[in-house]
Amino acid sequence: MRTAFDRRRKVMTSMLNAIDGVSCAEPEGAFYCYRTCRAVGSHLRGRVAHSSTELAEILLESIKIAVVPGEAFGTPGYFRLSSALGDADLAEGLVRFANFVDAG
Repeated sequence: MRTAFDRRRKVMTSMLNAIDGVSCAEPEGAFYCYRTCRAVGSHLRGRVAHSSTELAEILLESIKIAVVPGEAFGTPGYFRLSSALGDADLAEGLVRFANFVDAG
């Protein structure tokens, strides 16, 4: 499992960093990425996210991916994405996220 989690951590970081305006440091041991959502922009396919909680709602409703808003951790403007899922599901979710952000 360590090998799988390490691979998924690297894949997630790489795919996030491939999105224009997104920068994500590679986690050193966690199975999630915690990044700012300020670079994602506030206008997403005609919807406006005024907080990471609103962004999480938009992502879940629009493209069926779940993120945990930073407000849950006392850090508004950030969100957490988990890499603790299967490789195909991880890649699919990140492709949906990238396409959604790029379509802005």
